[in-house]
Amino acid sequence: MKKKKERDRSFHLPLKILWFLPGLTGFGGLIAVIILVDTLPLLIFAFVVTLLYIALWVYLTLRIFHFNKRLINYFRRLLSGDFSTGIHDVSWINDEITLITHLATRVAEHLYTYDALRADRTALSLRALEVLFKRASRKIIMADFDKSVFKFTKPLQHAFGVEQDTFSFNVIEKQSNNERFFRQFLLAAVKEGQVKEFAATLELPIRKSSMELKFKFVPIKDRSEKVRIAFLYVDKLEDDPDD
Repeated sequence: MKKKKERDRSFHLPLKILWFLPGLTGFGGLIAVIILVDTLPLLIFAFVVTLLYIALWVYLTLRIFHFNKRLINYFRRLLSGDFSTGIHDVSWINDEITLITHLATRVAEHLYTYDALRADRTALSLRALEVLFKRASRKIIMADFDKSVFKFTKPLQHAFGVEQDTFSFNVIEKQSNNERFFRQFLLAAVKEGQVKEFAATLELPIRKSSMELKFKFVPIKDRSEKVRIAFLYVDKLEDDPDD
């Protein structure tokens, strides 16, 4: 049974409409003063007061609407991951908007520092992972989903008799004997996302070398539960997995 679509019962009244009402009132008052006031001193006084009112309203309009535009652009930059700039304000004005722009700029600076620190730590972790992976004594394939590549450890390279240690997903998928391997690999990574064991033939494009192997798929997920890196522990069908 389909749910009825709920109506939006909120009352839409843009602030721009409300903001322009005082300006229109000021202009109306100026016209009324010119028409109704008959004494010159009172006319001059009312005229000056009305002009000051209109000038103040114009200043606030320009100040607030300009700030609103910059604030929207600031939030858009933050959402796009750009923390390099805050909100620039007029240097010779110091009011509540100035305080907000300073706070927003400090927020951007803190986010930029945090993002740079996170990137440095991520890069350091990846470099450490690369070093440990290259020194691994077991036959292991590391699947990097961000770069769409498979990386082989030295023992696995020696088992296949190749010196190349990196192969793209696309190259491995195109090999005729890798249909089952790649199907099971994608099933484990995309649909299941958990530790899985399977057997399949793995063929490399170099010398068309292929082997019947057992694989243990171990995923590494991010906070959104998406598999970013996976390790495939490899054994020959007749090997002991703990060897």
